[in-house]
Amino acid sequence: MNASIQTTSSSRRRFLEFVAAAGGALALTPRVPSAAPALARRPGFTKFQQRLLGPIYSNPCPFTADLKPDDAAQKKGIARALRHGIGVFAATAGNTKYATLRFDEIKHVNRVMIECVAGKALAIAATGDWDTPQAVAFARYARDIGADALQVLNPAKFRENEKDAFNHFKTVAAATKLPVILHGHFSDALLARLVTIETVQAMKEDRLLEDYVRQQIDHGKRLVIFGGGGEDRYYVAWPYGAQAYYSTYCTFAPDIPAKVWKIIQTGDIRAAAALTAKYDYPYIRTFSHSKWHATLELFGIGTRHVRPPHKVYTDAEMRELGKFFKGQGIDPAAYRD
Repeated sequence: MNASIQTTSSSRRRFLEFVAAAGGALALTPRVPSAAPALARRPGFTKFQQRLLGPIYSNPCPFTADLKPDDAAQKKGIARALRHGIGVFAATAGNTKYATLRFDEIKHVNRVMIECVAGKALAIAATGDWDTPQAVAFARYARDIGADALQVLNPAKFRENEKDAFNHFKTVAAATKLPVILHGHFSDALLARLVTIETVQAMKEDRLLEDYVRQQIDHGKRLVIFGGGGEDRYYVAWPYGAQAYYSTYCTFAPDIPAKVWKIIQTGDIRAAAALTAKYDYPYIRTFSHSKWHATLELFGIGTRHVRPPHKVYTDAEMRELGKFFKGQGIDPAAYRD
């Protein structure tokens, strides 16, 4: 959702040639279960890394009509996803709309998520665009409320100074024994330093697809690098061992990403990609937070309301959204409790 797919023409051409080679290899064995990576039993991976697997529920932070974080809606969405076997739930600064929340609200939303997951799956808390002392305070809070891991965002003010960025992650990691997930844009040189921090175990990729593939190849035996954005990004890194990815439908129609993941595990990547092309990709292609919250209302999770600068869908827009899902063969009313 917040991952860019733009490349220069030359780098894009090299990248597509790279991917084509991998795709050709897949085409030789369209349905061979052994083609799927041995995802959950990788030598050297921690228990957390082995469980960081499959589609990820990215917390949208539902709101009530009076624009308060909606605990009931968050509980309903998580409970629905758990029923369909979704195994990872994560807050993240962008999708969870930290820019619209106060610090106390961010803490509250993370706590409610972790309490709802209640050990039935992984629950990942996340820092925001904060200075080091605030991130350290939140790291300790995440530990105290029972998070399974902490995703740490590279603050904007450190993005041009890799020494300061490294020190930020090192200091936050030292404040908690939780596994740390890197979040941000990292040069190869900085990432090579960050993986020397013992508790760094994963990374949310947020760069170009070419970078995703390269860093997965370079560090995939040390880190779980999971795909941000839509499911389509995951397929690019799948041949190189990627094992987890964001899937927006987890938040309202989790039976669909559960089916996609089940097919991926058989090695039939083409069949899985066909479902992504039918469902997730058309939705993500015109993604907005306004659309996402309108979808939550349509599927009986919460309300369409969302804090500014995001706009609330009109009734006419809601009808058009309903037509979109009808075109996918989905009846949102069938999901409502």
